[in-house]
Amino acid sequence: MATPSRFLDEPLTQPLSPRWVDRPAGYRDFEAAFFIGHGRATFDRCAEELLHWQVKIRSGFDIDVESPKSGPQTQGDGRDNGWDNGGDASRTGSGRPRVEVGQEPTIFVRLGPFRLPEPARVIEVFESEARRGFTYGTKPGHPITGEESFILIHTPDDRVFLVLRSLSRAGLGIWRLGEPLVRLAQNVYRRRYARALRS
Repeated sequence: MATPSRFLDEPLTQPLSPRWVDRPAGYRDFEAAFFIGHGRATFDRCAEELLHWQVKIRSGFDIDVESPKSGPQTQGDGRDNGWDNGGDASRTGSGRPRVEVGQEPTIFVRLGPFRLPEPARVIEVFESEARRGFTYGTKPGHPITGEESFILIHTPDDRVFLVLRSLSRAGLGIWRLGEPLVRLAQNVYRRRYARALRS
C-alpha cells in the first residue's frame, strides 16, 4: 500500500470496535450499516459468503487471489459469479479461496471489455459469535489509498447487518486528478455491497 504504512500493521478502521474513533487527517472516513435479514442461519450463511469474497464478486468485481498458502486463483469472470446460478455452492462461495490475512488479491473492476486492477492486501480477518468479516488495505496502483472493512454483525435482537467502514483518499498520480470520479464510483459500489448478501 502507498501511505501511511502503519495501515498494514494496525487497521485504522477498527472493525472489532463498536465505536470508531481513530481517523487520520487527510483521509475521508465512511461508515454505514445495511440491514441484511434476521436469524442465526442468515448470519452464518452471509458470513461464509462474505469470507469467500462474494460481496465483491456480486458487486461487479473479479478477484485474482494470491494466497499465502497456494498459488493465484481467479474468482468471478462476469459469467459464473455465484449470484445468478443458484444452488448451495454458488450461494456460499464453496470451492473459492477463503479470505486470509496476508492474501494479496488483485481486485479488477469490470468496465465493459476492460478490467481495471486494484491491488490490495488483507490485513485482518475476524470471526466471533456475533461479528465476522475482514479488512484490506490498498497497495500502489490502486485508485484509492487507504483501507476498507466489511463487518457482518448479528445483534442481540436477532437482526443481521453489514457494516462498511473505510478510510481513503485518491491514489497517487493521475488518480488525484480524477478524485471526483473515484468518489462517485465508491458510492455506486457501496450501494451494491449493501445488496450483495441479501437472499
